[in-house]
Amino acid sequence: MAKSKKHREQGAATTDSGLSPAVRFILTFVVLLVVIGGAYAYLSARFHDNMLWVMDATAAVSGGIASVFSSDVTWSGQYITYRGFAVQIIDECTGLLEMVIYLAAMLAFSTSLKNKALGLAFGVPAIYLFNIIRIWVLLISGAYSKALFDFMHLYFWQATLIIMIATVWVGWLYLVVFREEKRTLAVSR
Repeated sequence: MAKSKKHREQGAATTDSGLSPAVRFILTFVVLLVVIGGAYAYLSARFHDNMLWVMDATAAVSGGIASVFSSDVTWSGQYITYRGFAVQIIDECTGLLEMVIYLAAMLAFSTSLKNKALGLAFGVPAIYLFNIIRIWVLLISGAYSKALFDFMHLYFWQATLIIMIATVWVGWLYLVVFREEKRTLAVSR
């Protein structure tokens, strides 16, 4: 017997498992975050010495680009200095953890592999660029005020990074996933 229109509409809001897509996304996201985040934590601790190049590279990119705008910027190894104020780029400063969170959210969303590949190709560089900007702002604030640096580092950027990850993810949804769905619907009509 065919389903009624009302029953089909209600069925669209749940999956075969009885879970709504939102609940399924949240559960999948949490599981992926634990698995990928746990793997990241394990690997970064186990192979810390092999990962030093990531910190050095982040310092070099941040320092190199900042030096285009100011001759007061120097960098060496994991350290960047601006007007006598130095910061050390440690594991948490590379943006990798933010990329892990973004990756878990992106993989948890039900969409095509093509859309996920586009999310990876554009989202990861966006997060890296935002992290470079974060480092510049911290350098500038630290050069002018230790109290401002502490506030920016401990409070402002913690909240801002969460907002940034969410913004990149929502941007991916609207610019890639939902646009693809609109095109598919338009073609099928």
